[in-house]
Amino acid sequence: MLKKKSDTFPATKQFLAMVKTQYGQIIKELMSDYGGEYVDDNFINYLKDQGIKIQRSVPYIHQMNGRVERFNRTLNDKAQAMRQQACLPDSWWEFCVLHANYVYNRTPMRRLNWKTPSEAIDKEKPDLSHLRILGCGAYVFIPEEVRKNKLSPKSELMIFLGYRGHHSNMIFMRSPNNVVFTAATALFDEHMFPKCDKTKVPPVTRIQGEQEQEGPSLEVEFGNSDNSEPSTPPPFFPPSDNDDPHDDAGSQHQPHAPPPPGDAPGGAPGPGPRRSGRERTKPIKEGNVYPPGTSTDTDLRKKLPFISILESTPNSSDESSDTVNNDPAIAKLAAEGGASWYNYLLSKAVPYDELPDPLYV
Repeated sequence: MLKKKSDTFPATKQFLAMVKTQYGQIIKELMSDYGGEYVDDNFINYLKDQGIKIQRSVPYIHQMNGRVERFNRTLNDKAQAMRQQACLPDSWWEFCVLHANYVYNRTPMRRLNWKTPSEAIDKEKPDLSHLRILGCGAYVFIPEEVRKNKLSPKSELMIFLGYRGHHSNMIFMRSPNNVVFTAATALFDEHMFPKCDKTKVPPVTRIQGEQEQEGPSLEVEFGNSDNSEPSTPPPFFPPSDNDDPHDDAGSQHQPHAPPPPGDAPGGAPGPGPRRSGRERTKPIKEGNVYPPGTSTDTDLRKKLPFISILESTPNSSDESSDTVNNDPAIAKLAAEGGASWYNYLLSKAVPYDELPDPLYV
């Protein structure tokens, strides 16, 4: 990173020497804009002495040097995203840009056939196991020579700010005086960001490792098991013999319930759940005082068979028997039995000796 534009000339000389020494390559052409640091006489004369061709873009026409402009925008976006996530102050932008460039050189690219720039130039795949989240907390080992005394802790909580050269040379910010500290041993906590508010920890997207397991899924089986109450479909009222399908529009008929979804024409399932076609089993409960078929079923849709209670009573009148048979509500009440049925009989002033046997209700 250059602190002043006047540092461009010595930095360019060092870069050209590094490319020639490390990679055996010679730069033949240099493209730049019309910045004052690139039109300096010393800078131009040095490039001419090295035999380097100079090209410049038109002022304020950034698309002529589009690759460099796009690269600067990419680094800036990466650096800002890292800084905002870790809640780092604006004055630490330099560390964010350097770390963004470090990550960029180790990111696969399409134009390099999905190789990283580091692999393309070093002919070796980079090791990414050392990468850590910028701005996270780390317990950094303090050498004995740096400690205040023998009673001082061996590690301190610092803020990770990237790498300097080799990946084992890590940079940290040491509190409370904000001193840059370099270390090779640290224990990272990538879920903790010391600069962020304690009540609001920014989320972290996992790139490596296994994904978090989803919650347990519930499987719903439509049908009855041996230990569950039998469920019944909605009541279906078949047309009686007296109903004429060719009656006038003014005549009213009992609406027919639609068939179950599984019985749709062509075998196509309907919008509702598909029901099992197996035979339903009726549960047998121990201690049930009611005979089979007359248990206290809470499903109001079930059409319970009822027994003519008053017909089995020798002293019951014909009028009461007709009332039970003709009124479905009273017939259902008689079939269910219980306190409601007794209260109904008492309201009708039925003598005690005429009450039906509960075992046959």
